[in-house]
Order: sequence, then structure tokens, then C-alpha cells
Amino acid sequence: MSANSGSRSSACATTASAAVDDQQASRDAAAPPPVELPHTPVRARTPLDPDTFAARSHVEPGCVEEQLARALFATHHEEALAHASRLRTLAMLWDEESEEGDLNAILVADARRITLTQARSQLRDAVTAVVALPHTLARLEAGHLPVSWFEQLLRRVRRLTSDECRQVDDRVAEWDLANITSDRFTRELGKLIAWFGAAAVRATPTEQRNVALEMNPDHDGTACLVVTGPVHEMLGLARRLDLAARAVQNQQRRALEEQRPAPFDIDGDVARDGRHMPLAALRYAILTRTMLETPGVQVPQSRFRLQVIVPAMTLLGESDAPGTIDGTIPLPAPMARHLAAGEPTWYRILTDPSDGAYLPLPPEKYSPTTAMAEHLRLLDPVCAVPGCTNNVCTVGEADHIEEFDHENPEKGGRTALDNLHRLCWKHHDMKTRGLLDPVRGPDGTTTWRIGDLATITTDQNRDLLTPELAAALQRSWEAYEDMLAGDDARRRGLGDLEDEGAPVAIDGGEMDGGEMDGGEPDRAGLVGAGTYPDPPY
Repeated sequence: MSANSGSRSSACATTASAAVDDQQASRDAAAPPPVELPHTPVRARTPLDPDTFAARSHVEPGCVEEQLARALFATHHEEALAHASRLRTLAMLWDEESEEGDLNAILVADARRITLTQARSQLRDAVTAVVALPHTLARLEAGHLPVSWFEQLLRRVRRLTSDECRQVDDRVAEWDLANITSDRFTRELGKLIAWFGAAAVRATPTEQRNVALEMNPDHDGTACLVVTGPVHEMLGLARRLDLAARAVQNQQRRALEEQRPAPFDIDGDVARDGRHMPLAALRYAILTRTMLETPGVQVPQSRFRLQVIVPAMTLLGESDAPGTIDGTIPLPAPMARHLAAGEPTWYRILTDPSDGAYLPLPPEKYSPTTAMAEHLRLLDPVCAVPGCTNNVCTVGEADHIEEFDHENPEKGGRTALDNLHRLCWKHHDMKTRGLLDPVRGPDGTTTWRIGDLATITTDQNRDLLTPELAAALQRSWEAYEDMLAGDDARRRGLGDLEDEGAPVAIDGGEMDGGEMDGGEPDRAGLVGAGTYPDPPY
């Protein structure tokens, strides 16, 4: 077994080396003549001796603080050795050119308990370390530099050619890494990278054109749309937006003076407050409310509405459990209540699988019904493949876990919720070609066969309730039962009991006194706003 393992490792390492060289080929061909770096020695003025901790920190020799500092210093070597070993292991799994690399990334994501994006980044850094920075990696294994320094080095060389990486590796490996300070390492590395010019360090302004959505990490109900591009284009956009906002503001001011309806008063703020909108609000409104034109290109309408999920108790003001947008983006309770209040129709989703299930479609029906598709989007807001974080509420595809047999539908997989999940396009294509093979178990878990490499078992999302909301609903149900018991006692003449308010269930936007469609009390419900109205925020 060890011989086979060694053979596979050698082959993978060779593949990784070839992949990196191929990856750099086009860049190397277009690059200017290589720059020869100067051999400037980087030496520490004084050795970094653990015995001098007390003197450098001005603490009493032998005190607790000095002992702790010594213990922390001693961990550098074992951390560096473990990190280097992990990099060599990851490098053996790198294969960017073939589909096996994507399968390996799924295994790495599961083993490292990270996302697929993080797994691919770690694999790419690992092969760079092994192939392009072998001498510095050896210094890491010897414990001569902290792990954070090596990670910084990997980040700084990502846009360098293979020849430039080798030059940096040669120079850095010659430094007095065991004794120089952190700021000295950062400063000297910056000088070294600067020799190649700014073009080698970062993408050109044109290459960096991008529009990205960033969620606020505080989950306060806001997000940021980041537009990146050449500075003259961004300045032009900002100035056009500002001129448009000022023109609209002037027209609003004039309309108020002449006592006529103000233009661009989308939310009615100008008419209500009697003053024009501020420039910041106008820039935002013009940017987000005006038509995006694509001449000559027909942009299809979204097949799905934007799901705004509001817990029932939050809607009633009895809980501050957050809502979500498309099942993944937290939404503060006040904002969730505001969005739900502006909707004419609410959709109740029962969380009990037996109550919320849909009957399977006839064998010849391949596509799920609209109601089934909506329910599936709540169960699987992200791609079902382990480690994948792609949101599939709007751009993913419903997939039959047991394949639908188009030639003999009665023998194929059923079109039912327990045989469906949502996948991103890439992983749906990989499953179609047999690279991924999921099997749904009777307990709701899904076992994934990852090529011929391994299997991973995941749980299906069945609980749409937060623990806080579940507890609130349980208390409400108990109060309802107490009220029924009191009513029964009064009818039998057993005395007057204090009345308690009965909980209400929500169905189609109406309060119905706690009864569901089937006549049974609604024990657990979630309410989602059908569309996403224009918020006042």
C-alpha cells in the first residue's frame, strides 16, 4: 500500500509542477525581459535569543510573563513544520486542468471544514509553495520563519511569473530569517517585489473592472455594491450621478415652490415631508431605481421572486428572531416586519415535513410544480454539494437525486421533494456526467460519491425554525391549550378562570384565530413576503 501511495504522490506532485508551469506560460511569454534582483544581504543587527526576552520587554527575569513568552516562542517550530507538511499534502491534490481537481477541492473543503472557494485558494497556494518557492519552504520547515510570514510571501508573489518567483525564493531564502523582526521582513519583501514593477504586483486598472456585492459583516440589513475600474471611468460615473442628483433636486425644489407634484418622488417622501430629497438619497435612488439598458440584448425576467422569509412570531411582534433574504442573508426583525407589512399576499410554509410535503407528481412529469420549486428553494438556498457556497435561489437548477428516466419515466427517479435538491450549474453538470453521485437515505441524509475518491454524507435542511422561534411558538401553543382548558372549565361551571389571549396563525395575509386550512391549530409557521418592495432605508 505504501508503494502505491508513494507512486500516486509522486505523480500528483509532477502534475502540480506542470500545472503551475503551464499556468505561467502565457504570462511569461508576454512578460518583459526578466529583471535581475540585487543580492542585498538582509541580516539582523542582533540575534533573536530567547534568553533576552526579559531584557527586551523590561520585565523581571523568571517572571510568569517571561515564561509564557518562552513557551510561545517554542511553538514557532512545530507550527511551521505542521504548516509546511500540510502544504506538501495539499500540493499533491492540485490539478487545475482536469476535473479531478474539482473533485479534490470538494474533499479538501470537507476535510478542512472550509468552503470550496477557500479550498481552491489553499490548493493553489500549496502548489506555489512547493513548486515555485522550494528554498523558502525549506526554511519554513526548519522553523526559521513564522507561518504568517510565509503566508504573506505567498500573497505577494501571486502575480509574478515563474522566473520572478524563483528569483524571490532564492533571495528570501538567503535572508537571516531566524533573527530579523516582522517589520523588517515586510519592508524588505516589499522592496524585493517592487523591483518587478507595479504591473507584476497587481492587475492593471482595466483588468480590475468589476462589480461585486459585499454583505455587511454586522448583518444589520445593509449591503454594499462595490464598483471597481480605472479611476477616470469611476470619476466620470460619480460626476454623472452627482449631476443627475443635483438636477433632480433642483426640479423638486422648484416643484415645491410652485405647489405641484415633485419629480422622482418614488416613495412619496417629498410630498409627505414638504422638502426635497437630500443628494445622498437621490444618488442612491437614481442608481437603484432607473432602468438598466442593454441595447440589442434581451434580458430575461427572473423565474423566481425574491424570497423574504419572516418568522411568524417576529411578524406578530412577539419575537425579534431575524428574517432572511433568499435563505442566506440575515434580515433584522424591524426591517423584516416592514417588508411583510407592505405585501398584499403572505405565503405560509409549515416546517413539519409531514405537514409541508407535496405529493409526488405522476411518473411522466419531470419538472416540479411552482409550489414545489418554491419550497425547494427554502430547503436548499445554497448548492447542495458539500462545501459549495453558491446561492442557488435564482441561478441554480433543481436536480433529481435519483436520475429521472426520460425513456421509461415509471422506472426513473420520482419528481418529489425527497428526491430533489438544488445545485449550481457547475456541480449539476458534474453530476450529469457522473463525476458526482448523490444518494438520498431514508433519514434525509445525502451520501455523495466524489468520483472514485471518497464519499461524504451530509444532512438535508429540514428545520426552518430558529431555536428562539421554536421556544416562542411552544409557549404560545401552551397558552392556547390553557385557554381552551379554561373555556371548557367555565362551560362545565367549574369557576371563572382568567382569560388569556389566543395565538393567531397567519394564512394568506389574514388572521384566522389559530386554525389551519385543515382545521387543526397551526403549531409552526413561517411567513414570506412574496416580493421585495422598495425599502425606505
